[in-house]
Amino acid sequence: MGKMEVRLQPRAWTIASLLAAGGLALLVLGLAGPARSQQSPSRILFLHAFNYTFPATSAISEAARKRLLERAPRKIEIDAEFLDLARPSDAGHEERVASFLREKYARSPPDVVMTLGSLALPFIVKHRPAIAPAAPVVFTSISPATYSASNAPADVTGIVTEFNLDKTLALAEALQPKARQVVVIAGSGVVDRRWQAEARKTMAGRNGKFEPTYLFDLSYDALVAALAQVPRDAIVIVLTVFADATGKTFVPAEVAAALSALSPAPVYSPYDTYLGHGTVGGFIETFESVGVAAADLALEIIGGKDPATLPPRVNPGQAYRVDSRAMARWNLRERDLPADTAILFKHQSIWDQHRDLVLAAFGVSALQMTVAGALLIQRRRRQRAETLLKESEERMTVTAASVNLGLWQFDRKTNELWATGHSRALFGLADDVPLTRDALLAAIHPEDRGPALASLSRAAGADRSAVADVRVAREGEPRWIRIRAHAHADEKGAPKQLSGIFIDITEQKTAEMETALQRQEVAHLMRVSVLGELSGAIAHEINQPLTAIQSNAETGLCLLAVSAPDLAELRDVLQDIVDDNRRASAVIQRLRNLLRKGETTPVAIDINELVTSTLALLNHELIGRKISVDLVLGAGLPATMADAVQLQQVLLNLLMNAMDAMASTPMSAGRHIAVSTLMAAGGRVEIRVKDNGSGIQPDVESRIFEPFYTTKPNGLGLGLAICSTIVEAHGGEMVLSNDEAGGAVARLVLPARKALIAAE
Repeated sequence: MGKMEVRLQPRAWTIASLLAAGGLALLVLGLAGPARSQQSPSRILFLHAFNYTFPATSAISEAARKRLLERAPRKIEIDAEFLDLARPSDAGHEERVASFLREKYARSPPDVVMTLGSLALPFIVKHRPAIAPAAPVVFTSISPATYSASNAPADVTGIVTEFNLDKTLALAEALQPKARQVVVIAGSGVVDRRWQAEARKTMAGRNGKFEPTYLFDLSYDALVAALAQVPRDAIVIVLTVFADATGKTFVPAEVAAALSALSPAPVYSPYDTYLGHGTVGGFIETFESVGVAAADLALEIIGGKDPATLPPRVNPGQAYRVDSRAMARWNLRERDLPADTAILFKHQSIWDQHRDLVLAAFGVSALQMTVAGALLIQRRRRQRAETLLKESEERMTVTAASVNLGLWQFDRKTNELWATGHSRALFGLADDVPLTRDALLAAIHPEDRGPALASLSRAAGADRSAVADVRVAREGEPRWIRIRAHAHADEKGAPKQLSGIFIDITEQKTAEMETALQRQEVAHLMRVSVLGELSGAIAHEINQPLTAIQSNAETGLCLLAVSAPDLAELRDVLQDIVDDNRRASAVIQRLRNLLRKGETTPVAIDINELVTSTLALLNHELIGRKISVDLVLGAGLPATMADAVQLQQVLLNLLMNAMDAMASTPMSAGRHIAVSTLMAAGGRVEIRVKDNGSGIQPDVESRIFEPFYTTKPNGLGLGLAICSTIVEAHGGEMVLSNDEAGGAVARLVLPARKALIAAE
């Protein structure tokens, strides 16, 4: 804890200027000077979430302190407190700290509070009425999710920091394109667990490209042992380790440095404080830039602006940053780095250090050369440049062919195409066929030719880039080729050339089709499994109309046995037989639809009709379990385009889960399910299924859609995972959460048919 102070000296006036200004001016300045020097100072309180050993918040506070001292319009006093909230402690630690700060600043409360570290913002939002009730808050190092969850008042603003793990992983992909295993490391602290969920979400977005290994919630010794077994060609991402599974606390930057030295594979991270201590790098926002941005925001508040009118800002200082020493250690190439990547700790050559001196010496030498010597040197340089250019082109061609790529360039003005020799093999062209634009187009499947040309036209237009997947008719089965194009402008800004690559993606397309078939097979098996559970209820649903048919048929026979039968009554009996027969047929047809296998067939679906028919299928099961249903159907809802069988499978699964969730609910408390349909935001339609069971447990919530994870004794853990995949494939989303009134609620949101048609 400490205090920093800066004072601005009163402006000095020379004797000449005072005399020139006259006696009245002298009197005014004499009165104004003391008043200005006696202005009360602005007090700023720095609240560190951690202790002084954490370099991240220290870097932010030091940068903010310097900025405040440089730009402050008047005297400023800065206090700093370390809350030490990351270390596991007893339950009373936070209250003791809050009580200490309340007493310390009771007589001299701060004018502005600046939080440093994610855990400090919830602390001050909770305890501000006691510590600094009138002070606005400027936060730092807060993610958008943490800020939203904090429910901060309007006078709480700051710098939103988004440690973009997805872009850090993209950097690792660019440097290690052949890597297939990603190892993610995080500890067991509060911040560590937030990172765990974010890491799983990021890896899920890669659609199975990588095999993820999560080293979460381990002791430090177990973490080191597990890291030692990582393959050399893997990607290792270190997040934060504030505490391990045993409760031992750490400084994350020190853990990252130790693990980077021990790791058999390259290590990446989105944290600035890890860079320079063994990690390769990542998509990083420097903590110094965060401190400067936060200080500027605090200065605006001190200057008189209403903090409620200053929304949280995003620091523009994020960029790809790498350590050249770590890249050299793992033989990673700079040319694979994303554009505008900052390369740090790079050894400077003599040319970099003494460029001006070398240029001057070269100029003096050039002046001493004769015209003949200059011409000779120029000729040799030209020959050398031509040789290097040719060698570079050959290396590029060989490298592209080795990874099954074809390089190409097309001049729109001359209509000339240049392509590497491997492009000929990709498109199945014979050696005697000229490698021209028309020859390549002729090799493309006729159905794909038009879309490919349209995509290339967009690249030459406003889009400047395009991707098209086409089929090529080669010997044997057709091959899939991906065409990537990018436009290059001339000096006037008009697209002059198109260049890009050809990639053979046949294996990828085959794998995607196999994955889709496997997903359909598993979904079908899940439907059969659910219907097996409902076999008794289904038998009852079919038996009821059959029993009624038999009873009415016997009644009809009795009426016919009478010498003068009542024809009107006989007609009613026959009509009842027809109605019951239709009812039984409808049940059987619904079962046939659910048991049907095959490709998805999107049709226009009435959401209300889907809900009604699904509840009818479950009617007997609901009665058997003594569960009532509150059904509220929205009026005038638009249809949605979807596969009716798959969508009914999702709804059936949600209703079965709701019924299972109330198995332990006492009969006296009442068991009921609320099902409703309504319009959602963005012109979408929504189905809600709410139960009054025990709800979703906190330790289950983050894994609820994880495949093979289940809380049921006989469950497979595939139901919700498959349902989520089906909903996402239809352009919708499914959210499960606890309801404030108790129980759980499932929200199924789907795009309306009009929105889908507009998107197409």
